[in-house]
Amino acid sequence: MGKKEFFIDLDECTGCNLCMIACKDEHVGNSHMPYTKEQPDTGHFWMNVKGMERGQVPKVRVTYLPLLCQHCDNAPCMKACPENAIIKGENGLVIIDQEKCTGCGLCQEACPYDVIYMNEDLNVAQKCTGCAHLVEKGETPRCADICPRDAIYFGEEDDPKMIRLKAKAEALHPEFGAKPKVYYKGLPKPFISGILVDQDEEEIVQGASIKAQDLFNDQEYSATSDEFGDFWFRNLEIGHKYLLTVEASGYGKLTKVVTADKDRNIGELSLKRKRNNLEIQSKSVVP
Repeated sequence: MGKKEFFIDLDECTGCNLCMIACKDEHVGNSHMPYTKEQPDTGHFWMNVKGMERGQVPKVRVTYLPLLCQHCDNAPCMKACPENAIIKGENGLVIIDQEKCTGCGLCQEACPYDVIYMNEDLNVAQKCTGCAHLVEKGETPRCADICPRDAIYFGEEDDPKMIRLKAKAEALHPEFGAKPKVYYKGLPKPFISGILVDQDEEEIVQGASIKAQDLFNDQEYSATSDEFGDFWFRNLEIGHKYLLTVEASGYGKLTKVVTADKDRNIGELSLKRKRNNLEIQSKSVVP
């Protein structure tokens, strides 16, 4: 059996929570030894769908992040366990030996993804096992099996489909150095949005050309204001500064520097009409 991995497509996840419910159905009150004892009916979320609200009203987006054990190749929890009770099996799944675990909680403190839970009644640490009891029988983890949009895929690392999917994905917090084996497509990156208005007529400006130049690496992005005057620049580099240049027929050019340190709704940008064929240029800076 080859090493297993997860691929999760956040662009397809709608936050329906069926994966979380399926995990509960499989583990609450059910012991699947030697992989895990029963999950308590409250307090544990071995699969936890987190909704992340981004931006500022009215420019708001929500991204759903199914979060589970990352089954890391360089798992901090394994290093922290004084009883050597945490192992990585031949199938690549990280398992907490429920017989060896003494409930000291060091693994929970060591986990950078905050996905280990303490079962106070049983005095053991617990987490997602990747449904190892099903995998050993050639079946699929419940979360991947139940997803109505096929946003969760589970397979072997050298599976051609997995290789193809991973090429479009990335690890969650690779800076932790844990080498996780759960790959995500569509992890949120900062956006910049706003609305263009006619300063004199107090109307929106449709069809304007907006360019965003990354001042750190010179990459350029283009957008056009829609029928509501709105524009969006998505998947920007966090912390980078962008020079926005707005041009529309009959209006003077407007420039603005915006820092993508978070999702930014910069609100209304007022365009000034050209007077006597002279172009009026506005400059402003958003920190």
